Amino acid sequence: MRASLTHDAFFYDTDEGFTGGLVPFVRDGLRSDHAVVAAVTDANADLLRDALGRDAAQVTFMDRDGCFRRPASTVAGWRKLLADAASRGHDAVRIIGEAGSGPPARHVTWARFESAVNEVLADAPAWILCPYDTRVLPHEVLADARRTHPGSDTYRPPAEFLGAVPEPVPPVDGPPADVTLLGDSVAEARHLVGRIAAAHGWAGTDRLDELLLVTSEIAANAVLYGGARRELRVWVTPQGMVCEVGDDGPGPSDPLAGYRPPDDRLLGGRGMWIAQQLSEAFAVTHHDGWTRVRFMLSHP
Repeated sequence: MRASLTHDAFFYDTDEGFTGGLVPFVRDGLRSDHAVVAAVTDANADLLRDALGRDAAQVTFMDRDGCFRRPASTVAGWRKLLADAASRGHDAVRIIGEAGSGPPARHVTWARFESAVNEVLADAPAWILCPYDTRVLPHEVLADARRTHPGSDTYRPPAEFLGAVPEPVPPVDGPPADVTLLGDSVAEARHLVGRIAAAHGWAGTDRLDELLLVTSEIAANAVLYGGARRELRVWVTPQGMVCEVGDDGPGPSDPLAGYRPPDDRLLGGRGMWIAQQLSEAFAVTHHDGWTRVRFMLSHP
């Protein structure tokens, strides 16, 4: 029988409702010899431990904020959980994943992640249950939870949801520090970004290496798949470095580009995935015949 993902939203409005819904989920998983993981807030972890009693020792509790830093890294983390569980003899994993919503822009980022999970982990032997506290979460967060979890009357398939709900573009304030036309060489993009970053204290840091790697991957994509005209813009913000590679091509055709892990059997197809792993914010837009890929990496 082919393994497949179950991905549910769980709405609760009391602490008792939280534990009352999740304790049976956990204990049923333990009885079935599934690996059980809980990535929830510290307060909810305490509630779950108290309610589970001795069974809590069989659950892997993970730091919620560490698990939900960037969507692509969360996908990679879930895949590693599955592989580790299989290596220990478990044929399935149950995950309680309480993604943080944060400010409106971050809410959209994580709503898109919840949608993408349905496709990129579709064949995973996993049951992911996502708790939503209706006492504190905004209406739009709860509405999108229903749109991104199968079983709801308002559920929308990933391609449809991702197309209708674009990723927020990393904000900038004022004109860029530099704008340059790019030729066919990735080296000029690396040189420009490296020079500006070094002038703002990034020299000799691992973060500079990551910034240059992301710049290289996105510039290479523009050269290989974009249009004939290419442009690089760079801003320095209080949060970090923001770069934008634009071209007059059509942009990625796959709405899940950057979420979908690359095929290990192929040499290419890793640029968007790598960029999403390392960037605090990442967005692709296409308007009036111009594709923009903008990404932000925080200061070292």
